[in-house]
Amino acid sequence: MTGLRRRGAILFFLSVGLLCWLTAVCGGMQLTAVPENTAEPHRILRTESLPASRGELFDRNGVPLVKNRTVYRLYIRHDGWQRDAAAEWIRDALALLTEHGISYEDAMPLSPAAPWRYTYDANSADARRMARVLRHYGLQEDLPAAEAFDALRAACRVPEEWSTREARRVLGVFYDMIISDFGAEQPLLLAEEVDLALISQLAEQATEYPCLAAETDYVREYLTPYAAHLLGRTGGVTAGEAEDYAAAGYAADAVIGRDGAERAFEELLRGQDGQRLVEVDEAGNVTAVVQEFPARSGGDVYLTLDLRLQQAAEDALARQIGQLRDSGVAAEGGAAVALRVDSGEVLAMASYPTYSQASFHADYTALSADPLSPLFNRAIMGRYAPGSTFKPITALAALTEGWIGVEDTLPCEGVYRYFAPQYLYHCWVYRDRGEVHGHLTSAEALQESCNCFFYEAGRLCGIQALEDWAAAFGLGSPTGIELPGESGGVVAGPENRAGGWYAGDTLQAAIGQSDHLYTPLQLASYMAALANGGKLYRPHLLHQAVAPDGRILRQETAELRNTVAISDEIYDTIKEGMLAVTSDGTASTVFSDYHIPVLGKSGSAQVSVGQANGLFILAAPADAPEIAVAVVIEHGASGNNAARVAREILTAYFGEEAPTEAPAPEEQE
Repeated sequence: MTGLRRRGAILFFLSVGLLCWLTAVCGGMQLTAVPENTAEPHRILRTESLPASRGELFDRNGVPLVKNRTVYRLYIRHDGWQRDAAAEWIRDALALLTEHGISYEDAMPLSPAAPWRYTYDANSADARRMARVLRHYGLQEDLPAAEAFDALRAACRVPEEWSTREARRVLGVFYDMIISDFGAEQPLLLAEEVDLALISQLAEQATEYPCLAAETDYVREYLTPYAAHLLGRTGGVTAGEAEDYAAAGYAADAVIGRDGAERAFEELLRGQDGQRLVEVDEAGNVTAVVQEFPARSGGDVYLTLDLRLQQAAEDALARQIGQLRDSGVAAEGGAAVALRVDSGEVLAMASYPTYSQASFHADYTALSADPLSPLFNRAIMGRYAPGSTFKPITALAALTEGWIGVEDTLPCEGVYRYFAPQYLYHCWVYRDRGEVHGHLTSAEALQESCNCFFYEAGRLCGIQALEDWAAAFGLGSPTGIELPGESGGVVAGPENRAGGWYAGDTLQAAIGQSDHLYTPLQLASYMAALANGGKLYRPHLLHQAVAPDGRILRQETAELRNTVAISDEIYDTIKEGMLAVTSDGTASTVFSDYHIPVLGKSGSAQVSVGQANGLFILAAPADAPEIAVAVVIEHGASGNNAARVAREILTAYFGEEAPTEAPAPEEQE
């Protein structure tokens, strides 16, 4: 036992000695390191976002339509933020903006000057946000406006000697900070665009504005006043969208496509923001880049649109409507669509009245109040009765179902009496001139647009056949174009009417009246399918998307929606009739001197109030069609008034000087 105690004592003293030695060594190391460590500056790391440029938009020929412009945005950052100095920093920042002609509009729902009052309605979003800010500072939510101003002034440490105007402006910034969740990862945007003079001043006086930082970003620049409805616009993510976009990887302040091609091709145009970790000094100046993940630009999108054709369509539509108004025709709006017959590519899509994307935000109030609704894209959203442009469908139904042959004739006595005396319907030539067409074949009936022929053809084949053939050509259904907001339509028939369906309704449906409602895009697509022998393609606006490195991200090809079986004999009959429309028929006054043979069909559709809508559909050249066009003019009185717009579009496509002044408006089909 004595030996064990002795060995234990020795081990104990050795352990204590070793511990003391280690303590002394470590203590010495620490003491000698203190001067060096205290001399090292305090290291501050900051994560910065590197915005990616959005892809640009071009027409089919590579003509730039929408590009990016580099801008500088000014932010208040959280780096170096000191609560005691915050009010003064904000005041200095606002003064700097004023010096450079920039005004900051805060969102605080409090009057800009005394007497203080709230500028919101009870239970509004502004009321809830104001309550949130008051709670943030430990104040009662129901404080009267004057008391809220005084309480916030004290809570934000705004000096009493400052004017109430200065105090109100500073409090507005504090308010915006709270509702935008200002913090290390969320700076507050002070100005969307600042000039280089301000940037230079900040660089020279960085210590005076320790929390201000300028960052580069990109804004859209519209290089053409045309195609506003097609190109669309960009904007920020709204509160209601924030959750969905965040789940898709978007930042809270991301810019997204809001409508038109910008929205349709968001996935292709969108870039991927980068990020870098930087070291900054106490003044917020970057001293080193620790790590960087560069931004990736979005893809450039080439549209099927031909800007030259688009310009011709918009100018012709505006000019014709203006001339009709001058002549006493109460024309209002209109639309024109041009498609490639063999693919469904959109060559032009015009809607009148239109607007400028470049000044959209400045003009928005006036545009929204305009009774002619210039923001409404009539080409894909407007729904119109087709009038006599529907008659080729009726002819196809009656011919293909065997009710009449291509050489058979039906009579026109001016008044259709089959259901007399309950229904008595008139041919337009009898109503307007007191004349009759006599006996006509299908081709001749199309040439003269004889109502009586198509009343009888519609009665023979019945409403179900008319519905089926209209649906086969895509009428009454969305075409599937990429643009958001496309309307469907209505094919006249018992299933689409809440009330009863009667024999007279079928007669009206056969000539394109009754309940039919189709968009100009549907009419153009239908005409293209007629022209190519029954191939119904999905209209599309995307040609291809190209990555910054030249890779093809997406190449659009023709998509066949349906093939309508038409015999060569019947197809030739329809084609014969539509060629005769422009050479010696109802549209000959517009096209008889045209240097290219044209398949066409005019129409005037009665409306509940005002003059009839004017419509025209065509395809050319007649022997090997390349382009299909549909034009609608609201209250345009005659299909030939719409045909003049279609002719100008053809002229832009094929060449030949376009007419600059339209003849007097016509009242016939």
